[in-house]
Amino acid sequence: MEAMKYYLVKAKCGHVGRKNYIPVTFAVVAMSRKEAAATAREIPRVKHDHHNAIFEVTQVSHEEYVCQKNTNSFDPYLWIRNRKEHYTLLPLFAHRIESEATKTYTSKREVSRREVYHKGERIRNPKKYFRAYNDALFVCDENRFCKEWQPATRMCA
Repeated sequence: MEAMKYYLVKAKCGHVGRKNYIPVTFAVVAMSRKEAAATAREIPRVKHDHHNAIFEVTQVSHEEYVCQKNTNSFDPYLWIRNRKEHYTLLPLFAHRIESEATKTYTSKREVSRREVYHKGERIRNPKKYFRAYNDALFVCDENRFCKEWQPATRMCA
């Protein structure tokens, strides 16, 4: 059985605006780098929904681990417990706030939107496609010229 190792995990922390973050280094005990990154991603304040929330994972000695734990215990950003404290202590960590260059998160609207298919083809606007007045489709002849509105027997290609 492997012994537990000490890691420093640098991660993006939130609650400083939608497109902003504060990089914070956390001291983590884990069996592997992958496990250390997974543990750090579950720490409160870390941006869980970002695919690149973890910057780096480095293995360190016990002394460096303890030093980082002490550093984090004096970090004003990690002291905050409510919104009032956030606005009170903001000047102490405002210089550390960084903005994200690109969109690295997944919004709830994008996740909940499901794709609709009809006869193997993806429907771009399903709400409009399945309205009641779209029940009647054009009937096309061999030359692909569409005639008057009639109940659909087949779809136009």
